[in-house]
Amino acid sequence: MLKIGNLVINLSAIAYVDLEAKRSYITKQESASGVRIYLKATDEQGNLTSLFFVGEKAEYLRKYFQSVAFDCECISQSN
Repeated sequence: MLKIGNLVINLSAIAYVDLEAKRSYITKQESASGVRIYLKATDEQGNLTSLFFVGEKAEYLRKYFQSVAFDCECISQSN
């Protein structure tokens, strides 16, 4: 479990995390940068639901996920 303020997130419910997410999905608008956690649950349209964090909470999440994740570079090889 991951506790952020008064919110508790089950880590097994997380599909993936975007550490440099924008608040708005519309790229032409200037929007706040933060951390978006995508959950395995979907909405009515079949899109993954997500939680968005900014400020101190986003920094905490970045540090947490960077400390528990390892960086892998995917290299495609053609034979």
